[in-house]
Amino acid sequence: MKIVILSFLICVNLCVFRSLGQEYHVLDYNLNGTAVHGVKIKTNLPYTSSSQMVTLNIEGYSYGTSSTIGLLLNYYIYNGNFISHSVSSFGGHTPDVYLTNEAGKVVVFVASKSYFQRFRVKAFARGMSEQAVWFQGWTAVDEAMSGTNTVKLSYRNRMAGDLFGENILLTGKLGIGTNSPSEKLSVNGNIRAREIKVETDNWPDYVFTRKYNLMPLADVEKFIQTKGHLPEIPQASVIEEEGISLGEMNKLLMKKIEELTLYVIEIDKENKKMKATLEKSTINGVK
Repeated sequence: MKIVILSFLICVNLCVFRSLGQEYHVLDYNLNGTAVHGVKIKTNLPYTSSSQMVTLNIEGYSYGTSSTIGLLLNYYIYNGNFISHSVSSFGGHTPDVYLTNEAGKVVVFVASKSYFQRFRVKAFARGMSEQAVWFQGWTAVDEAMSGTNTVKLSYRNRMAGDLFGENILLTGKLGIGTNSPSEKLSVNGNIRAREIKVETDNWPDYVFTRKYNLMPLADVEKFIQTKGHLPEIPQASVIEEEGISLGEMNKLLMKKIEELTLYVIEIDKENKKMKATLEKSTINGVK
């Protein structure tokens, strides 16, 4: 008799805990094949504004991608539209996920055609006007998505920043191949790219203005003999220790090219002047 009473009390406590927590195991899904359209999860959640604040947990395995499935998604319905919606991944499978309104019910569409896919869906809801019957009778089918008010959920994971859709927004520092990044992006290795665009200001076209004080070549020679490098260009030991800034170095190189151009123009003028003088002297000598 005592065992019966104890069992009854345990069941009552579990039921009370489940009721208070409002967590529902709503669906198990598996497909021993390849989906044609994807996975349409037909819920019994009404598409009614301000009626629910649900978090869905989808956990399983995608054999076709050799990845675990771990998705957490949430949304809110307000003024007849899905708002505050997002999905987070704690697995290795990140298919496109959509929400839509079909015949007045919320539908979750997982756009995955992965081979041999299986997962379990759990729902948590509390604090709104949710009813237990809304979490019964869910089904998952291989059907094309249809309906209205459709939204695509953006992936969002917190990691001192945001993984938002196709963008990664970081507030800290990102290290690749290093555990101690010193810059916004630190890469311990090679980078291969088709193009790198560096934004900079104060481009050295001021070298061609009348106010620019061009260092005489004799002073440049003296500086090189004393310092062992060009004026304004960092010496080798500094670059080896600190690296170089592409934007700053490009400005300095362009400045030196423009200065070199002025030196060449000046030398060309002097050569033409000397040539003219020699030609004049030759003519006078012939006379």
